[in-house]
Amino acid sequence: MSKTLKRRENGRLRGFTLVELLVVIAIIGILIGLLLPAVQAAREAARRMQCTNQLKQFALAVQNYHDANNKLPASRCTAGTYGRMSEGLDNGGANTGYSINFALLPYVEQSAVYDGIIATGTTGGTPQPWTDQDGSAIDAQISAFLCPSDGNSSQPSPDKSHVWRSNVALSRGDGMWDCERLSGWSTANDTRPRSLFNPFMWKSMAAATDGTSNTLFCSETVSADVSSSSKVKGGVLGTGSATAVNSVDSNLTSRSNCFNSRDPSDNTSYDTSRFTPATGWRGCRWADGRICVTGFNTVFPPNSPSCINGTMDNNWGIVSASSNHSGGVNAAMMDGSVRFVSETIDCGSYLTEKQNHGRAKSLFGVWGALGTPAGGETDVQ
Repeated sequence: MSKTLKRRENGRLRGFTLVELLVVIAIIGILIGLLLPAVQAAREAARRMQCTNQLKQFALAVQNYHDANNKLPASRCTAGTYGRMSEGLDNGGANTGYSINFALLPYVEQSAVYDGIIATGTTGGTPQPWTDQDGSAIDAQISAFLCPSDGNSSQPSPDKSHVWRSNVALSRGDGMWDCERLSGWSTANDTRPRSLFNPFMWKSMAAATDGTSNTLFCSETVSADVSSSSKVKGGVLGTGSATAVNSVDSNLTSRSNCFNSRDPSDNTSYDTSRFTPATGWRGCRWADGRICVTGFNTVFPPNSPSCINGTMDNNWGIVSASSNHSGGVNAAMMDGSVRFVSETIDCGSYLTEKQNHGRAKSLFGVWGALGTPAGGETDVQ
């Protein structure tokens, strides 16, 4: 036998020593340690690309909707033929919360789901966006609304066992005050001009006078693990307390507190001494069009805290886009293009709603300018 393979010493085969084995194991461990981050980065890059493609298809769907209807979808609408495109601020009824996701179903190859919901509404069933009925149309899992970077995306909502999530969030401009109100608008607080998408309003693409390439359509949201999640990505805070009211009102200091409410020790939780978790169901109901569930405004940069005031049906406040992609979020523009928006994007200073209201140009920096369709900020990139 070749001496290069085996050597004999005192008539015995000589093997590896313990030290040699430990050295080999250490080398293998180092190689795995070097390789694993690269593998994880490659997998996340693939997930991010899939999320980008989903947003691209969603942006194309809204363009096709506009071509077919000469209008853009409303941020909230009614299911059933009795209210599908009824213009007005106060439609009433139990199912007035349907999202743009619902309106775009036929344009993302989900016509059967759309027709099933419409049929139920037409027969008086008035299905609500959070209806929990196994096997019904409303309980469909729509892959076009999901991003695999969200670890919860493959799981049903913690709200109901047959309600599914959405990682797509609709841009609601840079307005905050009473952005879900269906009636009783006042001129002083009217946020409708700050966005292309409002409850029960079907605007034209022509309303984007800044240009479709300079106007946001949608971005991403991480879905909450529980209703009152206090996590920065996917959580909503502050309902029902004086601190929360001030955080989105004219109190400059409190709004700064909202932005700085993260616990610096782990960057994943809030300072609950100032804010308490709120019922938000962030990203947990794909058919629910309320801003705290499937929307965002361009006030704080991506992956910032969200602080709201009011009930689910008429909430308002600062709702931030979020994702698990490193450093920012994907965002689709009205022209169908998709950009990666850094969480360090310029958002101006901690200016208030009252300071911003009534102005054409947004005071919330580049991010605010991208959210407004008619602010005259045609040079933002």
